[in-house]
Amino acid sequence: MKNNKLLKISAVIFPILLIGIMAYLFLNFQKKKEKIDALKNVPAFSLTTIDGNSFNQYNLASGQTKVIIYFNPGCHFCQAEADELSKNYHIYKNIQWIWVASEPLNEIKEFAEKYNLNNYNNIFWCHDEMATLYQKLAMNSVPYFLVYDKNNHLIRRNSGAIKLEKIITNPDERK
Repeated sequence: MKNNKLLKISAVIFPILLIGIMAYLFLNFQKKKEKIDALKNVPAFSLTTIDGNSFNQYNLASGQTKVIIYFNPGCHFCQAEADELSKNYHIYKNIQWIWVASEPLNEIKEFAEKYNLNNYNNIFWCHDEMATLYQKLAMNSVPYFLVYDKNNHLIRRNSGAIKLEKIITNPDERK
């Protein structure tokens, strides 16, 4: 009789538990989809440059491709991306680069100097103090790339390491 009662309770609790898990997963998926949809155009943001200036969506160049890279100065993949840009800057000089990290400003500045990318007027080094932009843009790793066209429409996003030539060329492939 005890087993019969336990089976009845289990028959009620198990479906309720499954429905709860499914609802949680669905809502989580919807939130992530909303964040990704919000990326289709450059979202509003506010950062601080390594020089202490404010940098936001209004500082983005009009009529020019923009690449926002969320990085970590200690990340080996991020270091490889910076090294590649440093060596091939002449190919990408007509692109506005916005490097963003949540690490302390001095670490970001040292990183920029290490790869000799700190003195170009189209490369901005920014601090995301509370990782607000990282969370807002539904990023899930570093490096994380967002490429916007001259009209500020998303043409590519990439999570993880990728050759710069692939992030810039063939933008109509997967977003």
